[in-house]
Amino acid sequence: MGGRRGLTVFQRILREALEQVPYGEVTTFKIIAEALGDGRAALAVRNECMRLSKMDPDIPWWRVVSSKLEPIPGAEEKLREEGGIERAKMGNFFRELDVWPIFKVMASDQVKLSEKLILSELGDVSVAAGVDVSYIDDRAVACCVTVDEELKIIEVRFERFSPQIPYVPTYLAFRELRGMLPVSMKCDFDAIFVDGHGVLHPRGLGEASHLGLLLGKPSIGVAKSKLVGEVEGGYVKFMGRNSAALHRGGFISPGHLSDLESALKASLKFWKEGNQPFPLKLAHSLSKSAKFSD
Repeated sequence: MGGRRGLTVFQRILREALEQVPYGEVTTFKIIAEALGDGRAALAVRNECMRLSKMDPDIPWWRVVSSKLEPIPGAEEKLREEGGIERAKMGNFFRELDVWPIFKVMASDQVKLSEKLILSELGDVSVAAGVDVSYIDDRAVACCVTVDEELKIIEVRFERFSPQIPYVPTYLAFRELRGMLPVSMKCDFDAIFVDGHGVLHPRGLGEASHLGLLLGKPSIGVAKSKLVGEVEGGYVKFMGRNSAALHRGGFISPGHLSDLESALKASLKFWKEGNQPFPLKLAHSLSKSAKFSD
């Protein structure tokens, strides 16, 4: 029998859901995602089911299909043998799942933590940090780089880790802070740039805000795309106010212990080229190089 060793937190929760689907019945990726607290996680559920099928063949991964009845590759024989697909064709999907609603819990935590953010003017930044994460298979490496006002590198730190949840929009911090937080704690800086959003987030707590709050240090989000809001004259308006500024394709929003004006000022001070500040571009490049090293 396959064991639970080596499974991520999300895979263990998903395994519990799959083991609840009875013989002769099927459910869908979206039904499981909704039971976990967010229907948008359906694609992540599908991808993780495919991984589980290779890690532990005893898990009934074949009993979950898409809303269009498309099975996971290799599941056809099992589905025919059990006959569950015939019930599904009549619209009879198994829905009585009793699992921990991980996404609902994370969303609730974001709302509560957002109330603790301090959006105040950021003073002069002499040393800036950038932190980013790169991936290879199921492993990841976080890199934090600090630079001075002349954009000279002061220090570079790395943290290798295993992400415990898959990528699902608006929950990125819960995937990456496992590496971002410890690597950032190894560095000294006045403010840190994060490849993610600050307050420009559906629940007001993007990855940059989350990290800054945990560090107790000023943070600034510089994302490459927006999750919410409308662009108006170089700014992104959300919930009736300017929540981010747009510069060279980067969406700049205050994270913690900064406001929009001072976050923009600090970003421009350390911006060399491209769509993100120099320390953040460095962290991205170095994390990609380091991820292939043991």
